[in-house]
Amino acid sequence: MAVSAAQARVNEVLGRYRSATVEQAREQAACLMHDFPDQEPPEQFWETASSLAFRDFFVWGHDHDFGHGVTRSGAMMARHREIAIEGLVTGWLAPDLTEQQVLDVGCWSGGDLLMLAGLGAQVTAIEEHPIAVRATRRLCELLDVQADVMEGSLYTDRRDWAGLFDYIYCAGVIYHVTDPLLFMRLLFAYLKPGGSVFLETKAVAGDGSLCSYSGTLEKGWNWYAPNEIAFGRWLVDAGFDAGTVQVWRRANGRLLAGARKTAPAMMRETAGFSRPGSWLEGVC
Repeated sequence: MAVSAAQARVNEVLGRYRSATVEQAREQAACLMHDFPDQEPPEQFWETASSLAFRDFFVWGHDHDFGHGVTRSGAMMARHREIAIEGLVTGWLAPDLTEQQVLDVGCWSGGDLLMLAGLGAQVTAIEEHPIAVRATRRLCELLDVQADVMEGSLYTDRRDWAGLFDYIYCAGVIYHVTDPLLFMRLLFAYLKPGGSVFLETKAVAGDGSLCSYSGTLEKGWNWYAPNEIAFGRWLVDAGFDAGTVQVWRRANGRLLAGARKTAPAMMRETAGFSRPGSWLEGVC
């Protein structure tokens, strides 16, 4: 898809969530600000709150336009728009997700969820932060968006989700997890054969297969940031068909990746796997 067409599609989708009247827009914004205030400045939280545990404070995630000039700024600003546009341009995000079962991993306060639902998806979202979960549910209620928003970690694997989803969207999450290969294996297991995953992450530059490591002694909540080769290898080792794996370097230095589950598959190597003997090692 051309960039102009992708921008138009994203504008159309997010435009649906603008309120009919200025009074309604103000009421919705005021409700969310009252019930879910920013506990750190969204534009500065990386500097002011990085020493805190992630679940111990809340800031709004992505910018939201309630309509009629009423907006709420978030820590991730317009990243949901930018990534969706690039997903449409690369072909890893379909312009129509009608009747698709979609998993949104790490929904924060719901910006990506609104995009996916606006494209027609039946969205299940999962988020570790308890306040963010409640904020997303309230946002969906105010905007009449039907979605199942769950509180919890993706690592609490759900075998009932095996082969359930047509598409998994995971933006700005993988570098916040401590076990990226297990994370990727779970995503693989939850996809239907023929299903696709689309990811975005902080990254490192360099030749060969590299990851940088931050950990808690640096600014918190960041663990492994891969380069292109490492990111692609995680996907292949999780079970994705190597012929479908694509990785792109974004203009801001971060990475996008897409891959398809062509068929159920065993783990390629189980020695040292962090779920020894589990169903995730077998064909899934």
